[in-house]
Amino acid sequence: MPLSQIGSYSHTYIRVTYRCQCIKRDLTRTHISESYVMTFVS
Repeated sequence: MPLSQIGSYSHTYIRVTYRCQCIKRDLTRTHISESYVMTFVS
């Protein structure tokens, strides 16, 4: 495997991992705000 291929592969892997972390954080934030609103309303 050429070095450039390894570099692009790791770059893609980092981007995918970063995107997954962002999605998880957004989901957690949405879940927290939803449960907060439910608690606040009830």
